[in-house]
Amino acid sequence: MKKFLLPVVLVTMTTGLFAQTDTDTLDMDEIVNEVNVASPDRDRFVFNVHWDGWLGAADSIDVGALSRGVGIHFFYDIPLDAAKQFSFAAGVGWNNSNYYTKALFANDSLGNTQVIPFNESQTVTRSKIVLNYVEVPVEFRFRTKPNTKGNSFKVAVGFKGGYQFANHTKYVGDDYILNENNQIISVDGDSEIKFKRYRFDNLSALQYGPTFRIGYGNVNLEAYYGLGNIFQDGQGPTGNPLQIGVSFNPF
Repeated sequence: MKKFLLPVVLVTMTTGLFAQTDTDTLDMDEIVNEVNVASPDRDRFVFNVHWDGWLGAADSIDVGALSRGVGIHFFYDIPLDAAKQFSFAAGVGWNNSNYYTKALFANDSLGNTQVIPFNESQTVTRSKIVLNYVEVPVEFRFRTKPNTKGNSFKVAVGFKGGYQFANHTKYVGDDYILNENNQIISVDGDSEIKFKRYRFDNLSALQYGPTFRIGYGNVNLEAYYGLGNIFQDGQGPTGNPLQIGVSFNPF
């Protein structure tokens, strides 16, 4: 009898042990899922890299296709519904734009900024204008319910305004001489010069326009169109900024 009862007891204990292990594993999966759902990604920190376009720029500026910039923004996200799928966010950040050109900028006798195309014999290693803004963005956001990994599909439509706190132009290339009409009349191919000019005149201090962002998890595609000219109206070349890029939000 004892020989019969012993195997039965062992089988019963083993079955109970495995059943308990399966229950514990299931409970842990449920706990992880509940934590992810309760703590979705709120896009509080957004870092972006973007291509910079100059829409409506004069042909003489010849903005380079590889013009680019970066931005960093911090947001405070406010849920608008119990499920936290809709929210409003406001933030602050910094944005940098680099426009690579095949022209120089100089002011005429009236103080207006002129575009000076390079001489055909002029060798130029780099010529660009760099703009830096402190920005205040706002967004209306929608995100789907997060999956078991806490990732959501999300869309954000917004608007941002920026104040230009710094700018400069940079030139690296052959030395040159300008005449009184701001035309390049002489190029010295044996002498390379490098210079930066800070606080360039006639640039618009304020920029503003709509934004759009769409993505999944921590990676997004985004775009911004500036409603104001890069230079002040009537005091420099025309054209508005356009930014298209990729952003990352680790938390």
